[in-house]
Amino acid sequence: MKKSIYLAIASLLMVLASATSVFACGWIGYQPNTPKALRK
Repeated sequence: MKKSIYLAIASLLMVLASATSVFACGWIGYQPNTPKALRK
């Protein structure tokens, strides 16, 4: 029973991570100019 719960959490995290990376890539591509506050 615990194995299926861990598997569900892991798959959910993988989906969330892939969605976040796609969103971040789209956002970076949409805004190529980095704000001065984020430059270091």
